[in-house]
Amino acid sequence: MKIVLALLAMLIFATNVIASDSIGIGIREGAATDRETSNFVDVFADLYLNRIVSIGASASYVMPNRDHINSIQHSNSEPVTALFKLHAPTPVLQPYAGLGEALEFHNKYGPTGTPVALIGLDFPIGPFFLNAEYRRQFNDMLNFVSVGAGIRF
Repeated sequence: MKIVLALLAMLIFATNVIASDSIGIGIREGAATDRETSNFVDVFADLYLNRIVSIGASASYVMPNRDHINSIQHSNSEPVTALFKLHAPTPVLQPYAGLGEALEFHNKYGPTGTPVALIGLDFPIGPFFLNAEYRRQFNDMLNFVSVGAGIRF
């Protein structure tokens, strides 16, 4: 009986391991904090080169809240970020950390660049996954916290 349970557990864990040359896409929603509270939506994609390394990109739409929760100035910035991530090869919860560079397009002035560091966690559910991420943009001193979902194929 123990052998059957052990084989079943290995099979369940093995189905959730990231394969090389797979792609993950998804969407997240969250908040940016520090200078002002902002809401944002982030669309992301990752190419998994192997079980540990992935490269990816994300495009966001950031809407800062001004003075009151109902007073939102739309389209203040749209950061586009290129990322390099290292994933822990664990089967159930899959934490990762990464570095990147964001190019931010603003509606009031020209584009700016900023280095980015992030940590996150994926929870696979078959081909789908739930995602939580903390991202730090250094030049504008913003912290982004977000949650979302995606699919790998």
